[in-house]
Amino acid sequence: MSLSLINTADPIALRYLMTETIFGVATDGMTKATVETRPEASEPESARIPSPPPQFSFYGKNKRHYLFLTEDKQHEWMSEPAMGAFIKTLAALRLTTDDVAVLNVAKLAELPSIDDLSLFFSPKVVICLGVAVGAAEQEGLTVIDTYSFDEMLTDAEKKRLFWTTIKPLLV
Repeated sequence: MSLSLINTADPIALRYLMTETIFGVATDGMTKATVETRPEASEPESARIPSPPPQFSFYGKNKRHYLFLTEDKQHEWMSEPAMGAFIKTLAALRLTTDDVAVLNVAKLAELPSIDDLSLFFSPKVVICLGVAVGAAEQEGLTVIDTYSFDEMLTDAEKKRLFWTTIKPLLV
């Protein structure tokens, strides 16, 4: 009786070949049955399961695809005075909270990449309100680093700079 060695590193082939338990028994005058395998090879790119798209809990309805990023560990989105100023600013721009999305990155386990944000929100403009995402602008996407509304409430010059920057982009 001749036993052949099965030798493959293809993970798909191994799934089909290794569906049964294989026992090797040594008895008088007989050799052991063995199966030789190589260390597991990494699966090819096409066989990998894609990771699920990111999911975010945000304020607003994102109808106009303007994404505002905040970083406030103490509040869900922003402090009450900051939220009031934010809503007044939107009204001055003829926008509502339905038109925008507000994401508080302080509530996330890690800072999302601009690619994950783009995939989920499809923003035209990302306004970083005191948040350093370190993202370069991508084709079709404008990223603005500015002050948080809490900072702007205490400094009129920061408020003026914010307004002159934001007004041409969102009107």
